[in-house]
Amino acid sequence: MNSNLKYQFLEDIKPEEILEEHDDLLLENAKLLQVTDEKLSIEGTVLHYHAKITGAKANETVVQKGSVDLRDIWVPGAAGWQHPVPILVYPDYAKALVEIVDIYANRAKHTPTFVKTGIMSQVNVAAQFIEYMCLHGHLVLNGVNQKQIDKMKVTLKEGGIPATLALHERVNSFVDLLIENDELEPFLIKDGNTENSKVTSIRVPKIAQCIGAVSLENQVPTSVYKKVTEHLKSKGVKFAARLASKGASAPSQPAVKSLNNWFGTWNRFAKLDNEDRMQFIPFPNPNQLSKKLGKVAGRTKNLDLEHVVDLLGGSHLWVYEYSSKIISLVNEITNLKNQYLDEGLRHRTLTEGRFPEFLVSSKKVKELEKLLGIEIHKSSLTASDKDSEAFSVTEVITLLMTACYVILQTYNARRQAEVQHPLIGITEEFFRCKDKKFNWYQACFYNEKNGERRWYTTNNGSTKAIQCLIKLKKAWGAVDVDGLFNVPSFRIDDQGNFKHYKYHFNKGKDSKITGNAFLKMVLDDAEVDMSSHPFRRIYAVIYHYQYKNADLLALCHQLGHVDPEETTVYVTEPAARETHEQLHHKTKLTRNEKAESTIAIKEENKALDKIIAEVGVETTAKDILALLMGTEEMAGKYTSYLKKVYRVLQKSVRFNNYTKDKYGKGFSELPNKEKSNEMAQVLDARGHKHKPKPHATCHKKEGEAKKHKAPCEPSVCKGCAYQEVKRTQLNIMKEDLIALKAVQADYLTLPVERMRAKEQSANLEILIESHERTMERSKSIFKGGQPNV
Repeated sequence: MNSNLKYQFLEDIKPEEILEEHDDLLLENAKLLQVTDEKLSIEGTVLHYHAKITGAKANETVVQKGSVDLRDIWVPGAAGWQHPVPILVYPDYAKALVEIVDIYANRAKHTPTFVKTGIMSQVNVAAQFIEYMCLHGHLVLNGVNQKQIDKMKVTLKEGGIPATLALHERVNSFVDLLIENDELEPFLIKDGNTENSKVTSIRVPKIAQCIGAVSLENQVPTSVYKKVTEHLKSKGVKFAARLASKGASAPSQPAVKSLNNWFGTWNRFAKLDNEDRMQFIPFPNPNQLSKKLGKVAGRTKNLDLEHVVDLLGGSHLWVYEYSSKIISLVNEITNLKNQYLDEGLRHRTLTEGRFPEFLVSSKKVKELEKLLGIEIHKSSLTASDKDSEAFSVTEVITLLMTACYVILQTYNARRQAEVQHPLIGITEEFFRCKDKKFNWYQACFYNEKNGERRWYTTNNGSTKAIQCLIKLKKAWGAVDVDGLFNVPSFRIDDQGNFKHYKYHFNKGKDSKITGNAFLKMVLDDAEVDMSSHPFRRIYAVIYHYQYKNADLLALCHQLGHVDPEETTVYVTEPAARETHEQLHHKTKLTRNEKAESTIAIKEENKALDKIIAEVGVETTAKDILALLMGTEEMAGKYTSYLKKVYRVLQKSVRFNNYTKDKYGKGFSELPNKEKSNEMAQVLDARGHKHKPKPHATCHKKEGEAKKHKAPCEPSVCKGCAYQEVKRTQLNIMKEDLIALKAVQADYLTLPVERMRAKEQSANLEILIESHERTMERSKSIFKGGQPNV
């Protein structure tokens, strides 16, 4: 640990005293802060943010809000301060932080993610960069040099932000100091206010303030909890059994994706409008740098067939066989609660006395234990420290909810939030019966990508799962609770209702109140990915192969993907995916204003393929004719692409020679009808069939030479004239490259823009080279009597 960290703790002074003493200064500095995005506002020292979510609820725009008090963001003291201080003490740093967040907000859309994690992620990452600078004595961004950034890169590679900010060392040193001076008591969290109350955790946010850390969430090491446990044991203080096992493991090499996100945020410190900003881009070429310093994450593996059978079979068993008995038990508990509350029993007497008595004597509990093959502990309805092997009623409900979750995500190809989120997830109001006689039910699922709900017919399993969740919610008497994925904790609030917590499939490793417990139960000790993402992959594989290599575009639409290539990854083996993704990422462009058309043309090609497959050559010719004649208003990517094809044909010497041989005129001199017919024939000759193209099958017409047998793959089809690599796309990319080179050579342009253009040029050159190699075997302008563009 750096020597200057010894004085970076609040020892004799409390954080509240500093805030009170410097209140006027903090308010004065907060008045200097400004935001431009309408989703943000500043009142006093509080930064407010909101998002207007449309489509999540019927005929209603839901406003989600959040806020962060900048007084609560603390950093190490620098240049005169001998202890940590709120970031508002440094006006330049506070301005920089707010401007970084404002830049992000201006580019972000109104989505639940913006409020839930987006803003706070930007606040924390940007503030942690400032924390690092304060930790090393830099009061302003102007004073940061390249040498300091190089040191930062070394520690980032070793252990990410925790290692860079020496968080584990700082927390350990501070807790050692508290134990040495016997001042640990104010930092302890207990489960009550009596002498018998147990210590359940420590006050992490308060420790963060005292050491000048922006955030210690999930960063307090296990060694700290062990020290605290040993100290409490020596003092004879009671503590929870799980206290010693809490905490984070040692810092490790961060993922490429995390580094790329951090670098993108930190590079904005060089693009601020403030006088105090970085004088150079701290992390140029962030994509390449993150790959150099970070750990490449492996792709999610598809589950084996036997695991899929066990998972879906187990889920159906819980939903169809066990759910009724579990819901009946919850009904009894709710009725018992209402009865005793009407008799005037205290809440604590009920939870600590009557409920355990009921569990011991209940026949339904014994039946459930026999049916599920587990033990249900009787000391309380919630988790128990005394019997870690037994399941509480709350944990049994979580198992049932996970079974419903698995069925709904697998059969409906939904993302995690689209199933379990209280706002955009599955709710009662978006579930309906169309025809009870035929058991025809529909659910209206939200799509995060396009921000709207759409009605889908659900299969029997999905219908049963939703009905089960609705009955369960009614059984525990939920009041003013959004969504269906809420688990009752069976603690009672002031109004006499059961409290609850939001179900989250992945939250809490090795916890019995998440999806992991159910996966371990039905899959035993199988080494599989315990995240929820494989469920969408199961849907993709079942759909794709059940319908004999069904149209990939249809599957792409159902999964909500933007790019069909992403869908391809879902239905191929991990080894093949790895090769495919390496090739894809090597030629992947970073978006900016100058290279947008390169990326757009790729999407245009795919959109055009789909349209032509549906409408055929004749309708395509009619569209082209209408475009040339101006008889109909036409817009969009399809029209834009046709215009580009038209311009290429006008300039093509070989194609004009072809039309002169056929008509005695160049292409530009042809009547509009002949032009449209020739363009439609050219597109058809490029392999655009009149029906959807099955994945991994050759796109050449029946009876043509060299037609490949399925499955087709890049190594076999490279250079085939019927693939989607088009000369039009190549020409446009070359035009983009010329424009980027011009920006790169223009010294009147800002240095940042020239560097960006240089990076984009390098990426574009790689992509052009790849396309030229692929087209090398398709040089002929004619194919089967038709011109090849």
